[in-house]
Amino acid sequence: MISIDPTDPDPDTTGADGYAVNAQYYDLIFPAAQRDAMSAALTTLLPGARRVVEIGAGTGQFTEVLVANLPEDGEVFAVEPAAVMRAALTTRLAALGAPPVTVLPDDALTAEVNGPVDAVVLLHVLTHFSPVDRRALWARWVPRLTPGGLVVVDVQAPQTPVDVPPTVMPGRTLGRRRYDTVSRAAVEGDGLVWTVTYRVHEGDRLVSEDSVSFPSFIASDAVLHAELREVGCRPVTDPPAGVLAWRAGNGPG
Repeated sequence: MISIDPTDPDPDTTGADGYAVNAQYYDLIFPAAQRDAMSAALTTLLPGARRVVEIGAGTGQFTEVLVANLPEDGEVFAVEPAAVMRAALTTRLAALGAPPVTVLPDDALTAEVNGPVDAVVLLHVLTHFSPVDRRALWARWVPRLTPGGLVVVDVQAPQTPVDVPPTVMPGRTLGRRRYDTVSRAAVEGDGLVWTVTYRVHEGDRLVSEDSVSFPSFIASDAVLHAELREVGCRPVTDPPAGVLAWRAGNGPG
């Protein structure tokens, strides 16, 4: 098991250590209903967005959706610090031909994009950012948004520090083998420590399992609304299910 010390004053906010374990399982265990809901939300929220920054692009599941919704002269900047995830990301993008995606091997607080952008998207990555780093994140990217530009994140769960009992999440089947995960969380200070075990089955036999533990920072809807309000953003009313969104400045709602 790879463990990350939740008391570390400078924890890894990229998630790179944990992804060294879960990258091989990531697309196999990502819940299809959640993926479809996030994809639909991006399609609803970002019509016409020409320059999009995706922070924590991962294996590119949502990068592909962003590309599909770009106007003819659009482009995506995919920020992904974990090399093992970038390998999957670039493989997926290469299969699309020559999509207008620039892959940035940096973290969210060091990545550079020239000029203004129309949207900043963070899906399934915000849990890695401490409150201090979240504020640095907003301070870095919100000023780069065009008027009315969007910040889009997935709704964080849980919304308060509570223990989460072991929960099995079914995954997909490849050939003779079936994949699933067991996730649990324990309260640690103001946040959580998640432990996720990735299991491989063949018939009734458990073939292998890999586990990783990582700290998780709580960011409730109310907290995020307050943080984004501080940097001049206003919430999008009635956002698509599963996401929160804010517009910079006085752009249309």
